[in-house]
Amino acid sequence: MSGTDSDVIVQLVWYSSAVLLLMTLLLLVLTLFMHYERRQREKSRQQATEQWTPILFSWIYSPEENAGPLPQLNAERFGFVVQLWLQLEQTVRGSASSRLAELAQRLKLIPVMKQWLHGYSTDKKLTAIMALGIVQEKSAFADLIPHVLDKRTIFSLVAARALLAIDPKLGLPVILSQIHRDDWSVSRLAGLLVRLPHDLMVRSISECAEKATAKELRRLIKLMHILSPIDSQPLIQQALVHYPEEMELLTTAFACAVSPDLLPLLRQQVSNSQWEVRVQLAKALARLGDSSDAPLLVKMLSDPNWWVRYRSAQSLVALPGIDETELQLWQQQLTDPFAIAILSQVKEEQQRQQQGRT
Repeated sequence: MSGTDSDVIVQLVWYSSAVLLLMTLLLLVLTLFMHYERRQREKSRQQATEQWTPILFSWIYSPEENAGPLPQLNAERFGFVVQLWLQLEQTVRGSASSRLAELAQRLKLIPVMKQWLHGYSTDKKLTAIMALGIVQEKSAFADLIPHVLDKRTIFSLVAARALLAIDPKLGLPVILSQIHRDDWSVSRLAGLLVRLPHDLMVRSISECAEKATAKELRRLIKLMHILSPIDSQPLIQQALVHYPEEMELLTTAFACAVSPDLLPLLRQQVSNSQWEVRVQLAKALARLGDSSDAPLLVKMLSDPNWWVRYRSAQSLVALPGIDETELQLWQQQLTDPFAIAILSQVKEEQQRQQQGRT
């Protein structure tokens, strides 16, 4: 290797070291700057909290003392005050909430929230959705609809709550149009709707069910069952009539059935090709049926599936109007060894449970 080549290599190493050193220094400066910015932000948040917490509580409890001008706010402190206002607004009701809404008007909160709604900051958008819902800003209704359709779960659910707060009658159909979403749990959706007027809720869900797919109808049945079990029965009837082969839908329908009026439709599923449906039929007969269903349950004791036989035997033993004498008579008439064995097993289990209680 020549001396010239060695000089070139040394220079490359030197330049590389210098670049690495410079990058390290820049990274250190950036880290220190970010640390400083964070400390300043926390300091500003603390100052805003200390200054505005008494003001917010004063607006609730001593509104007559708030005729004077409010303290000036820069953009950063305005965001902190909005967060404080939101936290407090979510904990109060009635006149206290009305007074905080007046404070929002003084702060010119609504125009700013509309700007945040169309901005790029995710945190500000979420804050704006919550705030516009709390103040029930009707002019923001149309702007909030796209956020209900957002694929991000938290955005869509917060926007759904805001729509219901602004206009339940117009907002509920928009929300129910998203009933197919797997990321919306039915229980959480029920929590959004539970405070709505009963007639509005029942009518809207029923109208949505008229054009629902099997998956959507299943979720609507579960939703209605949580909110008003008796009002879910027409939806169950619709499922039994129009979707006799949809196993998941039918099992949900059977599990949610609470009206004996559905028994004629339920009994028709005794020959359903899917054993999961027949299991649910056996359980539903114990819950809704009477002694007239005993022959059907006896027939189901010979089902090819063990779980169907087991649930049928449990239901037969628990069936209202069937005493020990009648049960013994049914057992003596059995000829299928599988039916005899499963009924004997369930009766033994029942006897052990009764002995355990004494």
